[in-house]
Amino acid sequence: MHGRSQRNKIKRRDSITNWTVTFVTAVLTFALLVATGRRNISRKWVTAIVGTLGPFSLVVYACRRLAFRWSFWTALTICFAVHLLAIWVLFRYVLASFQTVNIWLWLPVMLVEAFVLLIAVKRISEKLTGKHETIKLDL
Repeated sequence: MHGRSQRNKIKRRDSITNWTVTFVTAVLTFALLVATGRRNISRKWVTAIVGTLGPFSLVVYACRRLAFRWSFWTALTICFAVHLLAIWVLFRYVLASFQTVNIWLWLPVMLVEAFVLLIAVKRISEKLTGKHETIKLDL
């Protein structure tokens, strides 16, 4: 009986934490969009910024148990550098004729990138440490 109430308490606490993280993320995203609107930044680059923050935020949130490992942050930094270079080339040269790129059209790319990032961060981290372990994602 005691075990069941303890599990329910943990589930409630996790639910509150998840909703808090979701709410804070939504507020910060809204603040970012307002700030970029005031600075007259092209909508194309706003999509690039949000398209960067989304997948990387999801990876950090899903892998929060690894937050105190140097290998996680090193792998994430390597992926971030590659991502920035790829996004800059794509938005600067490939999409040069576009003034706007709709975030809703970019959403599938962000979802695929988040999945690829989860795999890449784990593999790079394994290469750095030499350890192969199963990681539980907290979504």
